[in-house]
Amino acid sequence: MAKRKKQYNQRLPKWVVSVFAVIAVILSIITFGGDVIGVDTSFVQECMNVIDRILYGGPTGPTPSLPASGQAKVYIIDVEQGESILITTEEKSMLIDAGENNMGQTVLDFIDTLGLDHLDYVLATHPHSDHIGGMDTVLENIDVGEVFFGDLPDELTPTTKTYEDVLDAIEEKDIPLSLAAPGDTLDLGNGAVLTFLGPVTQDISSLNNASVVSRLDFGETSFLFNGDQEVPMEELLLDSNAYLDCDMMTMGHHGSSTSSSQAYVDAVSPDYAVISCGRGNKYGHPHKETTAMLDEMDIEYYRTDLSGNITFTSNGKDISVRTEKP
Repeated sequence: MAKRKKQYNQRLPKWVVSVFAVIAVILSIITFGGDVIGVDTSFVQECMNVIDRILYGGPTGPTPSLPASGQAKVYIIDVEQGESILITTEEKSMLIDAGENNMGQTVLDFIDTLGLDHLDYVLATHPHSDHIGGMDTVLENIDVGEVFFGDLPDELTPTTKTYEDVLDAIEEKDIPLSLAAPGDTLDLGNGAVLTFLGPVTQDISSLNNASVVSRLDFGETSFLFNGDQEVPMEELLLDSNAYLDCDMMTMGHHGSSTSSSQAYVDAVSPDYAVISCGRGNKYGHPHKETTAMLDEMDIEYYRTDLSGNITFTSNGKDISVRTEKP
């Protein structure tokens, strides 16, 4: 396991934090209690965005950068209630998912901020709109070398417009489309290797459990990406003796209690965890059972609803973390 190396942002004066803490409490009451007391909450997100701009100097915060020589970076892009992950080395890049339909431009803007004009690989973990909704926008507006889908049972293959839009974009841009099969690997350059681990069977009853699970190995460091897989698929992965031990993991299904069982997280034994979720989302993600387990295990975890974009940088031995917001 790699050594922890946390990079903190500059702290604000305590009186400033106190003032905005009071404001945050008021907005939280309105956000979570609005339906009960009859208050229109449509303005709350914009109020929070204004606070973000005051506190952190703008919606994008610290400018992310590409990895230096001998580094690999994993960016958890804040796409609200969805998931999008970008992996870069000096040589190659890979996008995993692209958030909801309205998040495609957000993902593109993040990629543009890095100065990337090409993605070597794009992976759709599973065809739910909060993971592939923005993918057609990405595919239509940046050069992509190859797209990977999981192998879905016929009865689960969707007929939604979101799914069809992604297929249309792949066809229109003539992008090679491949299946992500367990055991297959992708060379991401500089010694970085991505391995597909699951799903390990086609005996699947839900799209969440059809999520492609993958791990990234770079030197002595490693990252596990779980999509929305839930406990039944986690159990199958454990039974398959897949190599799960990693330094960082994304919590399955946005931190839902239906994912990330104690046995599974024990097997991964990460130093870091990430939860991709939207502020005040209607699902209650992350669930308290998940965060309580992470606290009990002393795992350092980050949430996109609180931290914005999150960057993990590996030099092959150590991992450092930088967040958009403290």
